[in-house]
Amino acid sequence: MSQDTRILNLTRGFRLKRNQALRAIEQCACAWVEINVSVRDLTIAESIQARNKQAAERELLDCAELPGITFKPPIGAQAAYMIERRTAFEADKFYTEAIQ
Repeated sequence: MSQDTRILNLTRGFRLKRNQALRAIEQCACAWVEINVSVRDLTIAESIQARNKQAAERELLDCAELPGITFKPPIGAQAAYMIERRTAFEADKFYTEAIQ
């Protein structure tokens, strides 16, 4: 077994560092032939298809919610918000009275 930790690009015939190969795969420019051993360049059609699939997966993650779980802000944050709103209300009231 060789000690070469670089990934072979079969399409172009050169070797990449593992992080470079992962970045190319993430950007839909390459695909694994053998995981952690070799990659190949994607054609334009394959790249477009991979990007569409990646965008659809990202869209699902953005709107995903856990059923039955609701967000409740911390009590301290609620109190601070109520104080802030009360101060804003009083400032608005003072301003409207001062104009009249």
